[in-house]
Amino acid sequence: MRGMHVRQDGMLLNQDLESIDKVAYEAKEEELTARTVVGLKTDDHEGAETISYDKMTRRGAAKIFAYGASDDIPLVDADVERHTQKVYGVVVGFTIGIQEKRAAQMANRTIDITKAIAARRAVAEKENRFFYVGSEAHQAEGLLNFTGIQTMPVALNAGETSTKWKDKTSEEIIEDIRLARKKVNALPGLTVDTLLLPPNQYEDLDKPVNAENYNMTIRKWLQEQKWFTNIIRVADLEGAGDSSTDCLAVFDSSKDVVEMALPLDITRHPEVMLANMSSQINLEERTGGAIVRFPMGICRADGI
Repeated sequence: MRGMHVRQDGMLLNQDLESIDKVAYEAKEEELTARTVVGLKTDDHEGAETISYDKMTRRGAAKIFAYGASDDIPLVDADVERHTQKVYGVVVGFTIGIQEKRAAQMANRTIDITKAIAARRAVAEKENRFFYVGSEAHQAEGLLNFTGIQTMPVALNAGETSTKWKDKTSEEIIEDIRLARKKVNALPGLTVDTLLLPPNQYEDLDKPVNAENYNMTIRKWLQEQKWFTNIIRVADLEGAGDSSTDCLAVFDSSKDVVEMALPLDITRHPEVMLANMSSQINLEERTGGAIVRFPMGICRADGI
């Protein structure tokens, strides 16, 4: 009876592939943070090599128009430039040895999915990194270094010894956030709804605002003020500021400001049988990274 469960060609069973698909396509939210902060642009063909879109360089200024008085209608054309960026593939694979397959089939269980989880995480890490900081090797920009976004250094602490949050009071941390938020909110039509922080500074939000009210943390204070819809921990902000300093980012996450291009979502390709009877499984994704239509809707604050 046991031999009936073993494929003589050494290929994986359908339930094995289904088990791989389940972990490959169901990444945890904390792995794919870029997808939680912006919308996805999925209308480009998976074979596209480039993506082109209009990018606003500044806000166009309209004027009150008296009919019959003038034909001098202001055009926003000068404020819009056509931007093109490349689409890149993210590919990772893993192998399942013939003995792994035999042992699983002998025990009437699916194969161990640890390698599939590791492959999925590798794709997620590349996706996030490319979205946030781009790729210097491929001369691709990310959300945090896109040409035209607003940037600012955070202020020194009261003792003028450091800009880092670990050396600042809660009030000084809140002021850093407020000033970055103000840079975007001061522009007509834009509303900051997202705050990104590196892991250590994300944890700093649990500091009490003051000694008199230990239960009122920075995080709770921000929530009560309704400054942000999303406050998200992003490891890629570590060292992403000027002079490789940690930074924060605030932005309006609406699609007319920023999206992530994803012509091909994580896909498992058909199993490849190797000469040694091992099975190779390849995962692929194609991404254009950050689509930034209005760079001024993003502010990065360095030195935290």
